[in-house]
Amino acid sequence: MSDKIKNIGKRIYDARIRISTTVICLVLCMASLLTTVSGANTVKVILDGIEYEVTTHRTTTGDILIQSGLEIDKDSHIDDSELASRGIISVNSICDITVVDGAKEYKIEAHGTVADAISQAGLEMSPYDTVSGCELTDYVSENLVITINRAFSVMISVDGDIATVHMTKGTVADALDIAVITADDDDIVSRPLDEVLTSNCSIKITRVEYVERKETQEIKFKEKTEKTSTLNKGQSKIKQKGVNGEKVLTYEDKYIDGELAESTLVETVVTREPVEQIKLVGTKKAASASVTVGGGVKLANGVKTISVFTPPASLELTANNTPTSYKKKIVGTASAYHCGTRTATGKAVKPGYVAVNPKQIPYHTAMWIVSNDGKYVYGYAFAEDTGGFTKWTGSRATLCDLYMPTDAMCTQFGRRSVTIYIL
Repeated sequence: MSDKIKNIGKRIYDARIRISTTVICLVLCMASLLTTVSGANTVKVILDGIEYEVTTHRTTTGDILIQSGLEIDKDSHIDDSELASRGIISVNSICDITVVDGAKEYKIEAHGTVADAISQAGLEMSPYDTVSGCELTDYVSENLVITINRAFSVMISVDGDIATVHMTKGTVADALDIAVITADDDDIVSRPLDEVLTSNCSIKITRVEYVERKETQEIKFKEKTEKTSTLNKGQSKIKQKGVNGEKVLTYEDKYIDGELAESTLVETVVTREPVEQIKLVGTKKAASASVTVGGGVKLANGVKTISVFTPPASLELTANNTPTSYKKKIVGTASAYHCGTRTATGKAVKPGYVAVNPKQIPYHTAMWIVSNDGKYVYGYAFAEDTGGFTKWTGSRATLCDLYMPTDAMCTQFGRRSVTIYIL
C-alpha cells in the first residue's frame, strides 16, 4: 500500500515539473520575441525615386537591401551616406543618357534626377534655364535625352523705366506678358509683336496718346464801305456797327511719351455769325471856307487857314486837310472871339492863339483844328488863352474859343462842331 502511494506522489511531482518547465519555456520564448521586435529598425530604401520601407535588425547596407527583396541591378549607384543619420538608402540605376546644351552634346553615364545628371555632366544651369522632354526632378532612364534651354534677357524700355525679363523662347508679345506690360493700338513697339526672340535684345515702347481739345475763337467782323452824297468828302460815319462772331475749334492733340507732338484741327463749328460793319463815306464836295483871311497860311489844295502860324514841315495833311499823324483827337463845340490884347499866358492875341480849358488841354499845346462841316480850316494853333466858357455846362459846354481876325468872322462862325488834333 505504501508503495502505491509513493508511486502516485512521484507521478504528481513529475507532472508539476513538466508544467513548470513548459511555462518557463513559453516565458523565455515571449521574452526572446519581445526582444527581437523591440530591436528592429525601419529603413527607407529609395529605388529610382520610389520609396520602400524595410523593418530589419540588419545593419549593413547589403544585408538590408537583400532583406528588402527589391530587384536591384548590380551596377546601380548606391548611396548610404544617410543610413546612420536618417535611415535612408538611395539606389539609382546608372543609365546612358545624352545632355544637349546648345550645339554641344554630352553622352554620359548618370544616375539620380535630371538635375543630378546635368551636374554629373559638369554643367550648370541658371535659375531661368529650363529643360525639354523631362522635369529636373524626374529620375533618369536609359537613353534619355535632356535638352537644356538656355535663358536670355530682354530689356524693355517703357514709361521712363527699364524692365528686364528672362525667357528661353517666345515672341515680343510673350516678353511683354512676362513683364506685365501692356501696349495699346496707338503705342509704338520697336519690334513686331509676333517676332520670335532668340537672344539678348531690347524692346522700346513709345507711349502715344490722342486727346481731344476744344478752343473758342473770335471771328472778326468784316468792314464794308458805301459811298453817300449826304456827307462831304473826307467825312464818314458808321451805318451799321460790326459785331464779332464766335467759333469752336476741335483739335486732336497727339502726345508722345507725355510730350505734345502735334495738333490736328478736325472740326470747326460757328456758334455765332459775325455782323458786317457798314461805313458810309461822303462824296459831296465840301464848300471852301467862305472867309478869306489875310495873313493865313495857304495849303496845298488852295485853302487858307485862319491861323497865321505855318505848320512844321513834318506835319503831313490828307486831302481833307487833316493830319496823318497825331497824339490825340478831341471832338466838341467851338465858339469864336475877337477881343482883348493879351492872352492868359501873356502873349499878344492873334489868329492861331486859342482859348481852352487848361485842365483839359494844357497851355502851349500845339494843335491842328478843323470844323467838322468842312467849311473852316483853323489850322496850326496853340493853347495860350482861356475864358469864362470853362464854366459853361450842358448845351453850352464849349471845347475851345477860336480867336478870329474880325467880329464879323466871329458872328459868321458862331458855334459849330470842331475836331482838335493834339500834335
